[in-house]
Amino acid sequence: MTEEEKAAEKAKPIATKPVPGTPWCIVWTGDGKVFFFNPSTRLSLWDRPDELVGRADVDRMVLAPPPDQEKETENTAQKKKMEDDTNVEEQPKAKKKKKEKPEKESNVEKEASIEAEVKAARERAIVPLDIRMKQFKDMLLERSVSAFSTWEKELHKIVFDPRYLLLSPKERKQVFEKYVKSRADEERKEKAQKVKQHKDEYRALMEEAKLVPKSTFSDFAQKFGKDQRFKNIEKMREREGVFNEYMIEVRKQVKQQSQTKLEKVDQIYYQGVRGESVCKRG
Repeated sequence: MTEEEKAAEKAKPIATKPVPGTPWCIVWTGDGKVFFFNPSTRLSLWDRPDELVGRADVDRMVLAPPPDQEKETENTAQKKKMEDDTNVEEQPKAKKKKKEKPEKESNVEKEASIEAEVKAARERAIVPLDIRMKQFKDMLLERSVSAFSTWEKELHKIVFDPRYLLLSPKERKQVFEKYVKSRADEERKEKAQKVKQHKDEYRALMEEAKLVPKSTFSDFAQKFGKDQRFKNIEKMREREGVFNEYMIEVRKQVKQQSQTKLEKVDQIYYQGVRGESVCKRG
């Protein structure tokens, strides 16, 4: 590798940290330099942007070592303390090897994160906003983001999806809010349909059980408690309620059948009596 190639390699970004409340990120390079990057506009500046001038927190961030180096410093201090507290020399060395690998992986992840952000910034400049918003909404749906939760709680489901970077932070919130409003009604309908389906399946189970007027819920639950159609009705009180409603129908049906049979018997009896009367008269 030539000197120029070595210098170019060192100049690559090794860490990045967003500046709170702004679209800017602070980027550290391998040769110890710092520059400012705006992923929304794809703008990189060596000089501090006007909106970051005079901010004490930005001063501290710039003067502090890159995030990875801070971790390395903390890890080194902890390792030294462990070495002082123990006389075993092999143990700290083994732990050092274990910790070195995650740090290297962390550097790779940081570079990959920066590259992904830069790539997404280019795509944002090319792809129309309405298409990017649709792709973002599709991602929310595919990742099963709940309309009854909050942005912060659902963020872990989507933050690693490439489509997450298609929009700016403000645009993401706007699409999420619209998604919540429309999706809430859909989720209510889906939930109602699911509840109805479970009740229909539970009713089919009771029909298969061939219940009689003297059947009890405890006997039914003991016999069919492991059936998935029984379990789909989540609350025991609701299961018993649906069972009791069904048993009212069963008893009513049996009563009607008994009454119909009785009426037929009476009818046959009266027909027989009338036949005898006719015979006697004849």
